Amino acid sequence: MDILSQRLRGLMGIFCLGLLLVSSTLALAEDAKAIKDVVAEPKAADAKAPEAKVASNPENLTLEVLLRNTLQRNGQIQESLQDIEIAKSQVELAKSALWPKANALVIAAPIFQETGDALHSKSDLGKWGPLIKVGIEIAQPVYTFGMISSYRKAADSQVEARENLADVKRAEVIYSAKEFYYGYLMATELESLVEELSSFLDEAVNTAEKQVNGKSKSKVKPHDLYKLKSALEDLRQKKLLASAGRRTAERAISWVSVTQFDSLKKRPLEPEELEAKSLDQYIAIARKRRPEFRALAAGQEARGALRDAKRAQSYPIVFVGAFASLPWSPVRTKQDSAFANDPYNQLQGGVGVGLKFDLEFKKHSAEAQEQAAEQMKLKATESYAAPGIELQVKRAFWEFEQARDGLEIAERRRKLGKKWFVSSAMGWSIGLTAAKDLLEALEGEGLAKKNYIETVYGYNLALAKLTQAVGQEVTSLSYLGK
Repeated sequence: MDILSQRLRGLMGIFCLGLLLVSSTLALAEDAKAIKDVVAEPKAADAKAPEAKVASNPENLTLEVLLRNTLQRNGQIQESLQDIEIAKSQVELAKSALWPKANALVIAAPIFQETGDALHSKSDLGKWGPLIKVGIEIAQPVYTFGMISSYRKAADSQVEARENLADVKRAEVIYSAKEFYYGYLMATELESLVEELSSFLDEAVNTAEKQVNGKSKSKVKPHDLYKLKSALEDLRQKKLLASAGRRTAERAISWVSVTQFDSLKKRPLEPEELEAKSLDQYIAIARKRRPEFRALAAGQEARGALRDAKRAQSYPIVFVGAFASLPWSPVRTKQDSAFANDPYNQLQGGVGVGLKFDLEFKKHSAEAQEQAAEQMKLKATESYAAPGIELQVKRAFWEFEQARDGLEIAERRRKLGKKWFVSSAMGWSIGLTAAKDLLEALEGEGLAKKNYIETVYGYNLALAKLTQAVGQEVTSLSYLGK
């Protein structure tokens, strides 16, 4: 048993080193920081995004299709999913601590001849032969006072935390994709509006030029013509800006959804449909659906498990160990006595039960206190994160109400602006409306339409914010699970 103890001492040192490796790889220092930043702006992913796929029919690229592509291909989302895979690998690492630790060693070397017994020997340096040694050592942990199970529990909780943090990242990216898409629709509508106003103003300039240059007396003065031309050039410049904004929004959509296309089909910017609920209902949904709550709970559970694992390191590890060694050499005399130590031709082996003690009790206590403090830190985070999320829901809901009421006002303003412009245009066609009044009416209708477009954009964006705050889609959009 003395030989057994010597053999297993080094083997259990390797085993305990493996356990410490499990401890270090399961460190959850980044979890607290990630959870506290649940309402922060999304960070750009360092990982390379998946290669863009060419859309077969750009006309079918609706918002729902683009959102599905975003969920499947976006690099930031894929990066967060790989964090889950890393956490799962740590679970497997924790499980591996339950399996036997074994190593085998094979040595082959030349050795000179030596004959004799335990008391007398004779060496012959002129004759050489081989020495071959084959050895194997195995140690199986039997009981660790909850250390390995605590590490495994910590790893499982880390997987759950990473999965919920991935849901947080999905919500952030989906909001960005909606923002880009609604921005594209707004830029497209504004570009069409500028085109429409420019077309009318160009026609008005041609009519004014004919009247000014005509032989008959005209009510249109040269300075009226200059006003019209100046306004037309201003609209042409705004058209360039609108076109650049539309192209930028298109590329942003392509980037966030990892979808390649030449151009998107022009679609009208319309308010999204939804079945509105009360503020209390949205808050109740957020408490059930927001992944931050589950991530906080999983993080606390992981820290508690690590605390227990550190405490368990102060207790011994009960193990069953075995070793076997088979040397062979034809140039060394085999010793037949069991009391003669023969390292060249004698089979050695054994099986036994042992205890492994780690006597760094002060270190274990300090590490356990550290994990307990980290757990309390997450509890403190939860104490302000929960009211913060509720405030986020309230703010998003109030912005939605403001956008909804503003949409009704913008619709009335758009209708009034149209009536004003039609009246002025008819007066201009028969020479009753001055150029100044026509430009004012044109500007009034243009601003009313522009305000309506921006209000619809703000309304849809408010719904996107409410969706992110609640933790589930609040509109009729369907892009999950397909």
